[in-house]
Amino acid sequence: MKLNLTAGMDAEIYAVEYTRINGEMEDLQSKRAVVTNAEITQRETLAHVREIDKSLRGMNRVLAFDEKLFGMLVEQIKVLNKVQVEFVLRSGIGVVEIL
Repeated sequence: MKLNLTAGMDAEIYAVEYTRINGEMEDLQSKRAVVTNAEITQRETLAHVREIDKSLRGMNRVLAFDEKLFGMLVEQIKVLNKVQVEFVLRSGIGVVEIL
């Protein structure tokens, strides 16, 4: 109410403006949270990709299945149907394979 008294605003106008500005602030805070979460996810993904890149650069060519490498690259395996499987990599990318 201090602004109301010092600026000589009508109480009704003050209430409307206060509500509008408060709503805008809440909207902006919500949008900021979304952007912050996206930035965190992006940083985590980039860190995973750099970790994978560092590991792969130190390896020779892979000639047979390497369980350690597979575990390092793949975060999740999803069975899509009887003939398709999706490998979700630690970077978040999904790779669909036909069996």
